[in-house]
Amino acid sequence: MRIIDEFDISGIKATVFKMNERISVKFEYNLLEQTYKFRDGSGVNTPEEVKSFCSEAFVQQLKSTFDLMASARKDSLLSMIVAQGEIFDEII
Repeated sequence: MRIIDEFDISGIKATVFKMNERISVKFEYNLLEQTYKFRDGSGVNTPEEVKSFCSEAFVQQLKSTFDLMASARKDSLLSMIVAQGEIFDEII
């Protein structure tokens, strides 16, 4: 797998990979990642086509998904903290 392009779209880092005639696009934002994969013949075969794929509507959906992911991560971390309870040193 090799990187064939990188670009920023509305504060989201996009990295385009190519392997065996397939394109993968990884979007990164706030320690979260989303990856989209395209087979040969799907209409997304070049970095230019990837940028065309990233329409304004798609970017809004991408941001919405990142928001859902961040919320799920936060909720899960909070439930872990609550389940563990507060741990204090024993005072004698």
